[in-house]
Amino acid sequence: MRLFLDTSVMLSAAASATGASREVFRLASINGWLLVTTHYAIDEVLRHLPDLPLQASADWAAMRPSILIMDDVLTINRPVVFPVPKDKPILFGALAWADVLLTLDHADFGELLGESFYGMPVLKPGPFLKRERDAGRLNPASPA
Repeated sequence: MRLFLDTSVMLSAAASATGASREVFRLASINGWLLVTTHYAIDEVLRHLPDLPLQASADWAAMRPSILIMDDVLTINRPVVFPVPKDKPILFGALAWADVLLTLDHADFGELLGESFYGMPVLKPGPFLKRERDAGRLNPASPA
């Protein structure tokens, strides 16, 4: 399964070793998930990373190699009504490159959280992990 990581998820994972965002990183290889994002989202992470505690930069450096960075997608050939122009590249990139969009951005993606966009689920990391556990697809084992 390909998981598209929004900027908010990547920053959250870098900032906290105990949250669901970091757990997605920890469990990705164990569960066969491919973590993907776009250059647009990475640029946002790099712009906001200095606002976080210093340890977040070190943690980000360790996590970053596990993410596949795909090309930005700025338009799609489907009708879209999405009120936040700055986040269209996130939404379109996720639709182009992933099976699920993970975001913590309630302000911009609130209407889509827990719903789907052209069949692609838009979830917070916690509910995503719960969905996978409830479906019997989550292997919580520690990496070897």
